[in-house]
Amino acid sequence: MSKRYSRTALVGFLSMLALLALSGPAIADRDAVGIFQKVLEADDDFAKATAALEQSIAESSLELLGKMDVTVPEDAQKCRTYVLTSPAFSQAALGQMKSDALSVLMLRIGVYEVYGKVHMNIANLDALARVYFEGEKTRDSLFVAAAAAKKELIRVIQAVPGKVVNEQQEPIRKARRYRGYNGDGPAKMMAKWRDFRESLLTAKEVDGATGLDAIIDEIKDNAAQSLQTDAEKGWKVVAVKNFDNRAAWVGISNTYTELKCININSDFRFGDKTDDTQYPGVDHAPALPLELLIYKGENGKWQIAQYGEMWRMQLYFWDSGYAAFAKNMAVPAIISGDIEEMVQGK
Repeated sequence: MSKRYSRTALVGFLSMLALLALSGPAIADRDAVGIFQKVLEADDDFAKATAALEQSIAESSLELLGKMDVTVPEDAQKCRTYVLTSPAFSQAALGQMKSDALSVLMLRIGVYEVYGKVHMNIANLDALARVYFEGEKTRDSLFVAAAAAKKELIRVIQAVPGKVVNEQQEPIRKARRYRGYNGDGPAKMMAKWRDFRESLLTAKEVDGATGLDAIIDEIKDNAAQSLQTDAEKGWKVVAVKNFDNRAAWVGISNTYTELKCININSDFRFGDKTDDTQYPGVDHAPALPLELLIYKGENGKWQIAQYGEMWRMQLYFWDSGYAAFAKNMAVPAIISGDIEEMVQGK
């Protein structure tokens, strides 16, 4: 890891884990859990609020990997995603989890304008831990580590001047529904009734002797070339994390995907729209960026893979409604194909 914990900090983190473990499960399976959670309504405008957030991140134990300004139609509202990791969470989890579940180690903050105010929310680790740690033998201890990372993330956000909020945000499901998550309602068939591991798609295999940094550099080069070719559908690398050359995560995005995500979620939220908030879907900013995983397969080769984009779209955007999914059914396949072509350098 690029940041090293001091002995005092590590002892403090382990003490927090112990306290959380003694307190028992924070959320029962019957409880309602949002895939997003609103944390703060900022006092200041977007520029000042994000500056304060970045200062708080810099003073924390968290590692900032990257940030991206999400494209909103007509630039109607400002929207940004921050991608971070917790070195302590990663250290606690990596030896106990499979590398194809790396998404759970990515901490995401969304900062967005709605109703004349700047809001901050997160991709909710209470939900994501249930998705990605399902089936792990040490699932309970992994939940405890995730809870500690979430607590630190919230502390960092709440250091920004503003009104503290604790609000679960749509899509909201019972906690048990995240376990083995394979889609929602009648749209499960769109995800082919597959969980994240079953829907994982390898775009390219690379010889196992190849260094991870070399693979990451090639992805960056391919993305840059694709962006030169097509400004809307070409890819940009938003954030990268190499986990001690054991596995890596690469966050990617493009204008096409960002516009689709904001539009799809905003289209049918009629009750959430006002004159100054035509795109309420900006509150789904922590669903971005999209993800590439690099990990060793059973054959000893590096797998450059993406989660099933229909599966992922349902996980983060199901509150858009079935009509929105039916209207945009081809979008996940288009995104998946474009990612595969970029990884392969086509």
